[in-house]
Amino acid sequence: MRHHDRPGHSEHPDPTDRFARTEPPAGGRHRRAGGSRWHGPRRPSFRTAVTLAGAAAVVLTVATGMYVATPATGTTAAAAAPDRSTAAAGKAARFVRDVVELANAEREKAGCGPLRTEGHLRAAAQGHADDMAARDYYEHHSPEGRDAGDRISGAGYAWAAWGENIHRGPKTPERAMEDWMDSPGHRANILNCSFKDIGVGVSLAANGPWWVQDFGAKR
Repeated sequence: MRHHDRPGHSEHPDPTDRFARTEPPAGGRHRRAGGSRWHGPRRPSFRTAVTLAGAAAVVLTVATGMYVATPATGTTAAAAAPDRSTAAAGKAARFVRDVVELANAEREKAGCGPLRTEGHLRAAAQGHADDMAARDYYEHHSPEGRDAGDRISGAGYAWAAWGENIHRGPKTPERAMEDWMDSPGHRANILNCSFKDIGVGVSLAANGPWWVQDFGAKR
């Protein structure tokens, strides 16, 4: 999760989180630092940094188990590929809609207005989900150093403030949202009433799934 307002910022570890890091792990992959706050299998461990941009906001990412693709049987690869691709695209689109609906349900309970689905934010979020899946890294920053603000601006969204949540591993929107809402930093982005727009990206690649929420308020 990352949140940023237009003024410049600096990053510091969160003294309340014993898994805080000031530098990402080598190769951009999540590695557990000490114990986990979760009990039982397939629950995520956390690492946190804090971005100060006038008001404090938590930067946090979540990692959990892997999705394993099941090969098609009883047909040729050439014949099955288009069907698999179409089915995966339809499933991802449904997951995107579900994440938006779940986020707005949480905002309604908190007294915030609903987020509008916004095409530029959607493009930025999907692009980041696809890029992380294709190059197998798990960070808010791309290997070239581009953050969500760069991606959102590049997609054509003129922002006054933005936030980003990412996740890797959950197989359903409900589980992804459960993990985000159980994390104070991610929850703060979802329930930030100043955000008006949202774009969600989902990649169902075998090394994921990968989930991205991009939030924004326009200038």
